[in-house]
Amino acid sequence: MLPQKVRTNFSLGFRGGITNGQFEISNPEKNDKNASSTGSVLTFFANYKINSHFSVQPELAIGRYRSNNTLYRIALLQGTIDYTISTFDLNLMGIYSYPITDWFSLSAEAGVSAAILYSSFGKVIAPNTRITGKYDINSDNQFEKFNYGAIVGIIPSFHLKNATIQASARYRYGLNNINSFDYKLNRYLANAERTIQTRDILFQVGFFIPIYRNAKLKESVISNQ
Repeated sequence: MLPQKVRTNFSLGFRGGITNGQFEISNPEKNDKNASSTGSVLTFFANYKINSHFSVQPELAIGRYRSNNTLYRIALLQGTIDYTISTFDLNLMGIYSYPITDWFSLSAEAGVSAAILYSSFGKVIAPNTRITGKYDINSDNQFEKFNYGAIVGIIPSFHLKNATIQASARYRYGLNNINSFDYKLNRYLANAERTIQTRDILFQVGFFIPIYRNAKLKESVISNQ
């Protein structure tokens, strides 16, 4: 007789989707248009179910976040930059789930996030120079390497026989100032009055799959009864 399978409290999953975000800048200047822009994110996670409602979920995400029309100035040169920032995100979420039907549940989540910046660049628009069009710059030194944040969100889940389909809508609120204030390398954002924080909305869709183990003999007998 084949051993019976018993579902554990662990599940593994992934989600992918888009981000919509922008910088929040203190003391914005006249030409600080600072518009939102769309990026992308891919998240891998492990979920541990504490009881029928609560679970904890560590995550690793790879994100590309964007913010457009940020003002820069060098002497008399002035224009805007469209920034793209790529990060590895380490998140720890607490989740409360409530079943609506046998096949559908709704969850609320909250947690903390630490994003590690590994690449960034800016697309410069310089309208008051002889340079026309756009050109790219490496902006790695313009931002701090760590961006800490808080996350809240909702998760509708559709439960299938051996897997669950999830959608996720999140808001990530950046907590620290990411302006590096490097006056030698940071030509565009070096302004002591200029605090820059991230604000992002994330929409993702994905799967999570429960982990099973072989039942012990006593558990197999009980499940067969």
